[in-house]
Amino acid sequence: MKRPLFPKLRAELSIIYHADRGTISFEDPLGYVRPDLEFEHTFAALFEMFDGSHRIDQLLDRIDHPTDSNQALQHLSALVQMLDEELILDSPSFARARQFLERDCIEPVCAGKVYPDNPTELHAFIERILASSPARAYPQSAWAAFIPHIDYRVAAEHYAYPFNAIRESTFDVVVHIGTSHYGWQDRFLLTTKDFQTPLGRLRTDTELVEALRKEVGLPLVRNDIAYQHEHALELHHVFLQHLFPERKYTVLPVLVTSFHDLVLSQSHPRTDAKFAAFTAALRQVVEQSGRTPIVLVSGDLAHIGRRFGDQWDAAPMLDQLRGEDYQVLDAIARGKSDALFQTIAATSDCRRICGFPPAMTFLEAFRPGTGIALDYGQWNDLPTKSAVSFGSVAWYR
Repeated sequence: MKRPLFPKLRAELSIIYHADRGTISFEDPLGYVRPDLEFEHTFAALFEMFDGSHRIDQLLDRIDHPTDSNQALQHLSALVQMLDEELILDSPSFARARQFLERDCIEPVCAGKVYPDNPTELHAFIERILASSPARAYPQSAWAAFIPHIDYRVAAEHYAYPFNAIRESTFDVVVHIGTSHYGWQDRFLLTTKDFQTPLGRLRTDTELVEALRKEVGLPLVRNDIAYQHEHALELHHVFLQHLFPERKYTVLPVLVTSFHDLVLSQSHPRTDAKFAAFTAALRQVVEQSGRTPIVLVSGDLAHIGRRFGDQWDAAPMLDQLRGEDYQVLDAIARGKSDALFQTIAATSDCRRICGFPPAMTFLEAFRPGTGIALDYGQWNDLPTKSAVSFGSVAWYR
């Protein structure tokens, strides 16, 4: 039985040799491949075989593996998957990605699944969530909020607290900082695309996005493919559109990727050049714009149990998790980025707190001071023996 053919590299790519570093990279005239992606120069001969005419066994011959061909096959398959994700291969994945990258609007991924895609039904659905009586006990003019992006189908009522807290807020630009679940090309990922939902189109503030890129002073990738399937911002958009149907505002979207390398090295993110430059630039660009911002931070807390790679069930750990989460939520509510980092780094982020990077970005960029912790919740996903926790915080002037 013949082994399948491997895909080919995109024809427009050129391999660039860096003799001083002993590495190679790809030059992409379309701008989809990030320029900082480099490989050891020994990969050059292997990449030359990615022309769509070689079988997997032929490619395996180019890999230095002493005895274990199965392990070599796993490594090669992982390499191919990585090349595909980085938009280097001429593949169906790239074709779909290119269609997205060439559009000027990001289509919703949750409509008709997580929430109704009919506008009338969606308005009624959101109003039922917001009708929570306890949630209205808080002031409703917050200028910033830390908000979950947990699936509505398992914890919709928890959105009532933070979104009721902004019902009477004054703003004309939404600085929207969220967890990136699908893209890791840079510390921070921007887009100039608008966002579409069943309730209409949200305009991205392209002027602020480009000003931010310019002000950072360090290269930021222009490949915004991470936004294609992202729900972290979308689940907030429909609440904004419901609450402020007549309000004229734009959105400055920021997806934040992993800080895990900084956690492992016990290095506060402010010691990272790009983080420091980006947070300073974000604060400055917003301040100098003359706009009135509201800042929404999209992030959940812990992800534990077997679904997330733990070798134990989540349910018996939920009481302990609550106490640990309160420490994280307290640090966020007090506006203390040092306390937040110390809490995360103490356990090497073993609870996989996805709201940590966007929360840290917000705290360092805007120095919000002390807020009010509004709510906390847990989703005990018994079928997968896993759990996700989440909470919300609001800041007032």
